[in-house]
Amino acid sequence: MFIQSRNHSSTGLGPVLFLCLALLVSGGCARDPWTQPVDDNQARMIKDVIQKKITADAACSSTLDAEVTVSMKTVMETKSFSGFLQLKLPSSVKFVTTNPLGQTLLALVSDGQSYRSVNSLDNQFVSGSLSTLAIRNDIPQELLTGKWGIWLSDRIEIPKEAEITDIRQDATARGIWVKLANTKIKEGGLEYILIDPTGGRPLLRLLMDAEDNPIARIEYGDWQQNLKCEQPTTFHITGLSKGVEITIHLADIITDKIFTERDFSLRPPPGYFIELRP
Repeated sequence: MFIQSRNHSSTGLGPVLFLCLALLVSGGCARDPWTQPVDDNQARMIKDVIQKKITADAACSSTLDAEVTVSMKTVMETKSFSGFLQLKLPSSVKFVTTNPLGQTLLALVSDGQSYRSVNSLDNQFVSGSLSTLAIRNDIPQELLTGKWGIWLSDRIEIPKEAEITDIRQDATARGIWVKLANTKIKEGGLEYILIDPTGGRPLLRLLMDAEDNPIARIEYGDWQQNLKCEQPTTFHITGLSKGVEITIHLADIITDKIFTERDFSLRPPPGYFIELRP
């Protein structure tokens, strides 16, 4: 991956991915999309742009409510389903799929560490740990327990234990790549972000595992401008195994709703089979 630069100067599960990736393992990228490091002056400029972006994001709403359509493409077929997504930073997520009549088929909530789901087709309620779910299905744990609130809001978060360790040119001049790495524990890159150098907007993310291997790629598009803060409405997710591609479209986005813990709670309906997993 990146070579260290010569100069050195953050939500929970994405429920759409949980549904689509339950049987997948990571794929990886064929080659690095970046080239040489930027010079010292440009590195300082990029870090200033990112800091301004982080400051601006802090003033944005911490909630999102939207209708969502998900398309999952494999070598054999393409499947689509729709519903709604609710999000409250840092880690509360709710995803509900519905049939054409608006009736709930599946509901899922997560706090970033555990999940609960209700399947109305099988009359089943399941509760368990995301870490155990990842191990059981051979999914990179960093994917299921990652900062999906940050990623789906297209924000930049630099945790206390991380810092920008490298800044490089993009191979096709789309923007500038920055690497966020853990500086206290040798865990490899947290993520690589392609940003617009004029405003700091993330254009693309490479999500990494603990060995610094790519596990997913998220490309953003179609930003909604009539909100207090910009919000992408299209997410194209690739880099998964078997050539699987996932596209998420958001519509009717609301970012000023007030959510409480009750909005992200889920109880088993009467008569449902209850399965409690580790």
